[in-house]
This record gives sequence, C-alpha cells and structure tokens, in this order.
Amino acid sequence: MRDITIRPVTTDEYPAFVTAFMEGFSSDLQAEDQPEHFRHTLPPERTLAAFEGESIVGTFGGFDLTLTVPGGTVKMEGTTVVTVFPTHRRMGLLNAMMTEHLDNAVANGFPVAGLWASESGIYGRHGYGVATYAVSRSMDGPLVDFREDIQVDRVRRITSDQAKEVLPAVFDAVCRDTPGMFARDDLWWAHETLLDEDWMKRGRTSKRIVVHDGPDGPDGYVMYRQKGSEADDGHANGEVVVIELIAATPVAKASLWSYVTSIDGCPKVKFWNVAVDDDVMMMVREPRRIGATILYDALWIRVLDVERALTSRTYEEDGTVEFGIVDSYRPATDGSYRLVVTGGVGTCERTDSTAVLDLDVDVLGALYLGGGDARAYGEAGRIRGPKADIDRMQRMFRTISAPWCDQVF
Repeated sequence: MRDITIRPVTTDEYPAFVTAFMEGFSSDLQAEDQPEHFRHTLPPERTLAAFEGESIVGTFGGFDLTLTVPGGTVKMEGTTVVTVFPTHRRMGLLNAMMTEHLDNAVANGFPVAGLWASESGIYGRHGYGVATYAVSRSMDGPLVDFREDIQVDRVRRITSDQAKEVLPAVFDAVCRDTPGMFARDDLWWAHETLLDEDWMKRGRTSKRIVVHDGPDGPDGYVMYRQKGSEADDGHANGEVVVIELIAATPVAKASLWSYVTSIDGCPKVKFWNVAVDDDVMMMVREPRRIGATILYDALWIRVLDVERALTSRTYEEDGTVEFGIVDSYRPATDGSYRLVVTGGVGTCERTDSTAVLDLDVDVLGALYLGGGDARAYGEAGRIRGPKADIDRMQRMFRTISAPWCDQVF
C-alpha cells in the first residue's frame, strides 16, 4: 500500500479509468466514445482510482441518486464500478477505497449508500444489507393466456426520439410510489436508459419501445430487444428480452405483458428483473406459465446516518422500538437509538440507555426499505433481543408492497 495512491482521476485519465473498470468486469472498451457516455453520469470528480505509479490498479465510483423510500425520498450515494486488479488482491485496496468512498459520502450529506453486488460475499462486511430482491422470469409466450376479466388494450410503438418526451413522466409516476427505485434526470435518460449503441446489443436488435395509452395519456411502457432463431423443425424460435417494463395501472401492465408474449416469431420471453410481488401471475389462467427461474439479491443499502435515514421514511404501524447498532466498519454509527412512530411519521434519536434489541448495521440496511424480515433475522440470531420487540420492529418497518429496484447501476 505504501506505493499506492488513491484519488479521483483527472479528465485526461478518465478513458484509462473506464478501460480499467471494464477489464475488471471481464470486458474491453467497446467504442472510442464509450468513456464519454459514462462521463455524463459519472464525472471524474465522482471517481476514485488506486494508482501504482501511472497505472490504475483499482476503481471506485459514486452516483448522486435520489432513492424512493416508503413515503418519501432520500439522497443516496450510488456505489459503482468497484474493481481491484487480480495482481493487487489481498493488499487492502478495496477497504482503503471503500473507506474513502463512504467518508466522502458522509461529508457530502448522503444518509445512505446503495449498490448492486456482482460478488455478493464482499459487501456485508462493509455494512451493506440486501434491501430488495427480484425475480427472473422466463416463459413460452404463446402459452400465456390472460383471464377474460382482465382488460387488455392495444399498444403502440414509438421511436427513441419520441421516448425522450413520453417515458420520463410515466417512469416518474411509478418511481414516486415504489421504494427502491431512483429518480432519473435528462442525462441519465440520454446516456443510460435510452442509449442504444452497437456495443450494447450483444447479438440482439436495437431497443424496441412500446407504450400503453390510458384515459389521461401514456401510463405504461416496455423496452425490449429481440433475437431471431430457428427450431430444428424450421419454425421460428426467437426470443424477446425485456429490458424494462414500467406500468402505472393494472390495465397498462396486462396490455404490455400481453404484447411481449404475442410477438410473431419470438415465442421465448425473458425478463431479468421482476418485482417479487408482481401481480402478473394473478392475471393469467395458468400462473405456472409465468415461470420464475431465479430469485436474487438486487439493491443493497448501507445506512450512514441512522437518525436521518429513519426519519426520511414513513411507517405503516405506529410504535416505539429501541435498538443498538453494531458497526465494526464505521464505529461512528455504533450506539443505541430510539425510533418513535406516531401517525406513520418517525422520529429517531441516539440514547444513552441500554438497547432492547441489537443488530448489525447491514441488517438495518436490509430492513430500511420495508422488504426485510425482522423475524427471520431474529431466528437467525442477527437481531438479538426479546421476540416481542423483534415482532414489533417487523410490524413497524415492513411495508405491504415489496420494494423494487428496476435498474442496475
């Protein structure tokens, strides 16, 4: 470590930074202008790199995100592009960059940090807990038959230029009410969501975009790619890969699902990121046709400021819970806290009293958005204390709807 320097990259060093983290994720730089697209949402000043001499041997980044939480929003440090070169493992680089990254997040006023983990064994020790899960679904489209009492409307195709005008309002309406989603500005739409360069296609088509029109205008959309294929008997056997399906109404959701399962020549339909409590299975005659292929961890949350984080969300049950946080990675967060919820609004403060419950900070992150199961954590010994108090924490933190993060970052 004495020969390693950790600092943000300069503008001139930014292409090398992008090349380094692409290699860290087993890829190569795909186009000369690829760094420029990344720069719009992840500018050089929001990066950290580990330098050995002039060579980058580790990378880190942070997005400025606004996360939807139950009843509101909170600023979130979006932890991203975390890599360490294989030649420099076991040298403490990840810990050093993570420490500086989280110190910067606290200094810049972020109450929480969040990430998607490419390696799920790394981040628990840094205080991140799994706050949302998702389901990957795969189905034979022609076998999906919607119930007669489910309204299914026609939808319409739009261009990418039209999408810039149509999609943000639909997305915002859903994002406001869905804990785990994060807001998008114009740069994010242009350089993340709607960007459609050749290096992004991976043998599939350009992005197709279809919208559903409700009584007051567009209220749902689906973005997808296709890949043609042929079965051994000569019949078309292509696939539809859904990138994003956002629906503000049940009619919009049913109509968009009906569309993607009815595209000629593409009977195989895949959607990698469906909410765990998504209701499309309730809309069809045979729920088993909406097959679930895997349940996986999605958004991980790291609480940095307990009081601000817990007072930024609302609660579906009133009550009081006293708990102690154990945070070996950032001891400043250690301590006893009291959360009092009245009328769904919480106040949280540090106390000098002995906590009734004890939990590690990653468990608090897992509970934060309302999807974690305090009782299960109690049974596993990760929340310690009387069962009645653990049950109260469960009722206070849990939300009726499961949180969902719709996009990897």
